[in-house]
Amino acid sequence: MKIGIMKSLLLGVVMTCCATGVWAQTTEILYSRGDSALTVGTGVTKAETFDLCQELKDRALVGMRVKALRVTFPFANGLSNGQVWLSKQLPTIKSQKMQPVDIATKAFTPKRGYTEVVLDEPYTITEEGLYVGYTFKMEASSTARKPVVTSRKSSAGGCYIHSSQMYRTAWHDMTGDWNDLAVEVVLEGESVAENSAGVGRVEEIKGHTGEVTETTVEIINHGTAGVKEFDYTWSIAGQTGTGHVTLRGTNVLPGIAGRSTTFKVKLPPVATKGQYTVTIDITKVNGIDNTDVARQGEGKVNLYNTLPKHRAVLEEYTGTWCGYCPRGFVGLEEMNRLYPDDFIGISYHNKDPMEFTQNFPSNVPGFPAAFIDRSVPTDAFAGNSGGKVFGIDAVWKSACEVPAPAEVDIETTWLEDSILKATSLVAFPVENAECPYEVSFCLLCDGLTGTGRQWAQANYYAGESGWPATMNEFTQGGSYVNGLTFNFVIVARSSVSGIEGSLKAPIEADVTQTYDWQFDLREVLNTSDKPIIQDKEKLSVVVLLIEKATGKIVNANKVKAGSSTLGIEEPVARTADERVVSVAWYDLEGRRVTMPHHGVYIKAETLQNGQQRRRKVMM
Repeated sequence: MKIGIMKSLLLGVVMTCCATGVWAQTTEILYSRGDSALTVGTGVTKAETFDLCQELKDRALVGMRVKALRVTFPFANGLSNGQVWLSKQLPTIKSQKMQPVDIATKAFTPKRGYTEVVLDEPYTITEEGLYVGYTFKMEASSTARKPVVTSRKSSAGGCYIHSSQMYRTAWHDMTGDWNDLAVEVVLEGESVAENSAGVGRVEEIKGHTGEVTETTVEIINHGTAGVKEFDYTWSIAGQTGTGHVTLRGTNVLPGIAGRSTTFKVKLPPVATKGQYTVTIDITKVNGIDNTDVARQGEGKVNLYNTLPKHRAVLEEYTGTWCGYCPRGFVGLEEMNRLYPDDFIGISYHNKDPMEFTQNFPSNVPGFPAAFIDRSVPTDAFAGNSGGKVFGIDAVWKSACEVPAPAEVDIETTWLEDSILKATSLVAFPVENAECPYEVSFCLLCDGLTGTGRQWAQANYYAGESGWPATMNEFTQGGSYVNGLTFNFVIVARSSVSGIEGSLKAPIEADVTQTYDWQFDLREVLNTSDKPIIQDKEKLSVVVLLIEKATGKIVNANKVKAGSSTLGIEEPVARTADERVVSVAWYDLEGRRVTMPHHGVYIKAETLQNGQQRRRKVMM
């Protein structure tokens, strides 16, 4: 449940006199991360004592004074022993209890909504920053309700928790699990600017040499007027530029310090591989010169001659006897329809005519089961969405966004009618004295079908409603569904995990390492020693790049048997706007060549519309 809590900006101007007799202007401003639309009912439902805090470390706030804290609760019944507190570091946990803090504490009585607790003495913020937090006890009468309120955003240091039961041994950083804690800080200081903002996090990015890149920059409000528009400059590798952003809707920052949003900055091509620093400077806020001490920020831009594309692998565990397994059957088919060029699905069958092993690469708790890259358990249809909603695509796409350590390609050739040779080509963009990776090969078969009870898919979804139309074959079918065609079925492999010695150390940047493996189709049998393959034209090979220490798949590629992922250079029809205006060729070590001959090269095309395309081609 979401609630929007209306509150006025704590903004006041007070004239104070210092020891020199000169009157100074003191301004109050509220500091709060996240936004005003809060999430209630976060946390746990146990009866226990809660300690919650948030890090306050912002160089623009150094010298300002913490005057009060505001904390909020979704209910008050059963809550007691409230305290707000300030500490220079996370308080020590000893004997499962939080020890006294090193700055200040102040007791209060918890109530529903916001409670402002004024400290006995204001505390001046130093460069080291501090932690602002609160403690309370929840009685047994409230155990059915969750007492913690958070915002809708999550950021580093935004929420820490310790409690007497659930999180009793140490502080737990809840970044990524919860959102930022809804604690507000009343600050006071001299000459607080109306129009002031700083640069927060600048995303570290990876990109191709010679191509436009884009980074994401966080802007944080520090002024009493908030931020409606701003101007900025950027610089990288001796190149500079400017930009202007007008914020709209919910992205407009109110006059509350700590509120933030992000914007995109496009950076020009850089020709040489390496790591570069991009500097962002917020020069004006609402048309006024920005004097904020944090107006500049830096980020890293890593440029490579080849930038690996991560193709995440979905491995499912199924069987025709399993009545809940049809959703995985549908999930893989739908993923292949949506993402035919990049989706890699592998289906391990159990106790049916398509089973070739019971030695699985993942710890399978039961059927159905599924894993992304052998590291993320999921559902092959619902993903993390639960219920009857198709959601595996979101989990898979999120995994694909994780940077891959190397580009993976594969070539396959028929040596004779029953011998298929597969060659992996792995190129790392950066050098490494060690080689923590290995490759593995999987032989997949599509189009498998048969008659009889063992080929009939058990179906527990017959007559159910509420499923997407893609499940109609099962929701409108009987308790067993006959005549199915099974795809993505793994029928052979080189190894359970990686092949020892398949990649060598040291790793040289942009140098392709190859490794060969052969599949003998005469040896591809199920666990009943019967042939599995029904049509060799429907075979494909997957190469997996595996991290030795963890067994995780970190990249992969797939190709139809007898083909190559490198492709063959052919004329390509394009619109006028996509006309190629220049072409550059590079070898696999990143060296530019005048004209490619026989072999594999990187072709870099610049189009009429300014876009750039890179791909490997085999001449």
